[in-house]
Amino acid sequence: MKSVFSRGKVLVFSILTIFLLLAWSVRKLASGREIHAEVSASEIELGKPIFFVDSTYKTYKVVWEFGNGDFSQEKRGRYVFPEVGKYQIRLTVDNCMEKFFVVKVRERRMTPGRRPIRIIAPKRVLQNERVIFMADGDSKDWRWEFGESGDVDSQDRNPIYAYSQPGCYEIRLSTETTKYPVVHQVEVLPEYTESDSSDVMTLIAVDIQEHLQNIVDKGSFNANYNYILKKYLHDNPNVMVLVNSDKENDFYSYCYGLKIVGRQYSTTINEVVVETDKNASCVRKLLINQNSIKEKP
Repeated sequence: MKSVFSRGKVLVFSILTIFLLLAWSVRKLASGREIHAEVSASEIELGKPIFFVDSTYKTYKVVWEFGNGDFSQEKRGRYVFPEVGKYQIRLTVDNCMEKFFVVKVRERRMTPGRRPIRIIAPKRVLQNERVIFMADGDSKDWRWEFGESGDVDSQDRNPIYAYSQPGCYEIRLSTETTKYPVVHQVEVLPEYTESDSSDVMTLIAVDIQEHLQNIVDKGSFNANYNYILKKYLHDNPNVMVLVNSDKENDFYSYCYGLKIVGRQYSTTINEVVVETDKNASCVRKLLINQNSIKEKP
């Protein structure tokens, strides 16, 4: 009897030992699982893509977040950052493991002829309104013809010009790096009197709407934001924005939200209404109607 009991104890002990070893091995294997992934570069010029790949064994879900609201659920792919900056990329695998990468996006190096010449200017202006016309690109020589005098009107890079007569004009910019002039069309609307203040507000609202939509459509955030801020809001980023008669934001937070969230939800700016102070000298509030449709990942 004693021998049988001893053999039984040994058998039970052996089974328990094997079970514990198996459990320990499974747990160690699971806890030791690591993400195997790469991003092609930690520093890159604006306009050039990074390449990303996840090769973690037996994954069922991956999410790449690029630090600016954009994301991808592909295991491998390419991505182009729209603006200069430093971005922290997060890779989440199977909703339980994470890995981080940092990518710095720098300005393009200046090389002759690399950046094409272009005109940055509004499409509609008022008669006698002093407007800044900006040239973008690499050149040392600038010759502006605003189409009103028939001559070269300025040789500055970013001249200020006011049209004396309403109408449609063709702006021509010539440089030593362009074979033919760069052309931009501008419509000059008649100068309004005080009784036409509502029409002026409508013109301002349309201009603001256009630049807000540019932010959503991946235009330069800084250029469009600063244009509205300086031209209409007297450099006050705290001007109140009321969206769809429901949600409020200060102007900066609203624009930043358009940049990050607006693109994911395919946002369209339908209408902008401008509210001013009693003297109509300063914008007090922007009333914005917009709609968003969530894009499929």
